[in-house]
Amino acid sequence: MTSEDMVPDRVRDIFVRTLTPGTTHIAAFPDPLPLGVRIGLVAPEGSSRERIRVRAEHDETGYYLDFYQESNDGETSSHYRIREDGSITPLENLILLHQHFADPEQARQERERRAAHNKQVIEILKAKDLYM
Repeated sequence: MTSEDMVPDRVRDIFVRTLTPGTTHIAAFPDPLPLGVRIGLVAPEGSSRERIRVRAEHDETGYYLDFYQESNDGETSSHYRIREDGSITPLENLILLHQHFADPEQARQERERRAAHNKQVIEILKAKDLYM
């Protein structure tokens, strides 16, 4: 890969600093960081079952890192974008928790709403090659 295919070191360092407080997987963060490649981050020595995928890209406003994580509990996930200035933007995320309703009609509507939402988010994640 050429240097044009890589995130500059100064930007990679910003991504690492931004991610470090939230995950033990940072030790697996690649150096150098390639552009346009999905990377799975693995926790050291099995310290976590979290599944994390990242993908660095570049657009008209600069470099960014899209991050998707499914937590150990299997009921929460995170999907966000980190910009080269360190700002974080939440992105569409899966709804993994199930709400329970006494009213069967309300429960059905909620299941349908969640299924439609998740279908849309899965397509977004697949387009980025971040879907687990």
